[in-house]
Amino acid sequence: MAKRLQIARRWLIYPLVLGLVWGVWAAAMTAGGWWSLFETRWPMALTMVFGSFVAGSTPAGGGAVAYPVFTKALAISSADAALFGLMIQAVGMSMAALFILTRGIRINSSVWRWSVLGAVPGVMIGLAFVGLPENVPRLTFSCLLLVFAVTLYRSHWKRKHRPEKEIAGWSRRDGIRFALTGLIGGGVASQLGSGADMLCFMVMTLGYGLDERIAVPTSVVIMATVSVCGFVFRLMLPQPIGEVWEYWAVSAPVVAVGAPLGAWVASRIHSNAILILVFLLIVAEVISTGLLVPVDGPRALVLLGVAAVATVWFRMLRRLRAKRLNG
Repeated sequence: MAKRLQIARRWLIYPLVLGLVWGVWAAAMTAGGWWSLFETRWPMALTMVFGSFVAGSTPAGGGAVAYPVFTKALAISSADAALFGLMIQAVGMSMAALFILTRGIRINSSVWRWSVLGAVPGVMIGLAFVGLPENVPRLTFSCLLLVFAVTLYRSHWKRKHRPEKEIAGWSRRDGIRFALTGLIGGGVASQLGSGADMLCFMVMTLGYGLDERIAVPTSVVIMATVSVCGFVFRLMLPQPIGEVWEYWAVSAPVVAVGAPLGAWVASRIHSNAILILVFLLIVAEVISTGLLVPVDGPRALVLLGVAAVATVWFRMLRRLRAKRLNG
């Protein structure tokens, strides 16, 4: 009886926090006279209906949906689209993480701790010091995703490895591996709004064979932490946020529900269904990037280099997985 009461109380945390978030948001919108923003900014909120669901149900953050839609369909600069992705995930993925933790959905806490150890400084360094040319981050990340999709297909469906429920024999070397992955992923997130979650998911699934139903919520909690830290750090920088605040204001209440809903769905479906969602998202990402982003000679060379490095990296991860299976 006491245990059931404890579970019931824990389950009440998310709806209570959601009510608080909605209440504070509505009060702020009323006090600032900002309800009129919906007249012109409603496409951003509509985009995040789907984007937030993707953020909670796959290892791709909401920025993975917002970035291409904002930059192409809504003609918003890539820098503003990436910043919006980071800001909105601070709400959506945090609420999804709260839902995951209070509902007892399994995550790998060791992966989370070590990944954010690298990802938090990574996103801060990227926000403060890195500025890449227009569309280069999106092109390179799309190329990485394409190579990952091919490798994951061969690893998961061709070789028929049984997914693991935990990472056995965890060592400091494993922690350093995820910290380095998080560092790179944090830098990617500073330019695209997301990335640390997907890169860590790649290592969890390819290198360690972790079950997708554990790897996905773990990646969500990782990106929630990175997004909050990145958002707070961005507020400390002197550069103005500008109109991105308006995009954020109309989208915040949407993602507070959409991302947890995605997390709930992901916890209820088979791991193969999660992978199909991931593949579909990657296909949509690659096709949209290929159609909408021009590729000249120098960029083509960069993509070839990224593809080569990604192929070597994923092969190393598969060897790590094979070594762990045979060890």
